[in-house]
Amino acid sequence: MLEFKIVDIPEEHSSRVLSLNKDDLDLENYEFRGGEIDLEFYRTLHFIRVSFTINTEVELVCDRSLEPFLYPVEEDFEVLFKVDVQEETEDEDGAIRRFNFTSNTINIEDEVRDTILLSLPIKKLHPKYFDEDGKPTEFGIRRFGEDDAEQEDDQLADQRWAELKKLKNDN
Repeated sequence: MLEFKIVDIPEEHSSRVLSLNKDDLDLENYEFRGGEIDLEFYRTLHFIRVSFTINTEVELVCDRSLEPFLYPVEEDFEVLFKVDVQEETEDEDGAIRRFNFTSNTINIEDEVRDTILLSLPIKKLHPKYFDEDGKPTEFGIRRFGEDDAEQEDDQLADQRWAELKKLKNDN
């Protein structure tokens, strides 16, 4: 789906819009819901630059409530395919790759998948746990009944403070 024959890409500037189905990408532990990818190609004799913007939703599970929710992803990335690349490189803005001369194709599936995965939050919170400003709301821990071990620790701590106050007052 995200593999293009070099001869099918016109010289200079061109663009395409592709719809992605939920089966087009394997996001391992997350469920891809499909989406749209806007592709911009710029082809010369020496390189092909592919810039893309991905618009999709990924189903995540909330770390607090274990409720599933859809997380929107809209990210940009750029891949430069060159003939004379000795070492492939990548950073947060783009990547430099070699042409695949055996098949005369370029493939951006890994870059699209990685762009989506890197845009997912580390702490996955359901949208209901955010206020109007987009900040997480407090999440209280509820306890039922009394824990005898905690009461003993509190009494022990109180006895220590009392002893320390005696020492302070004696000086």
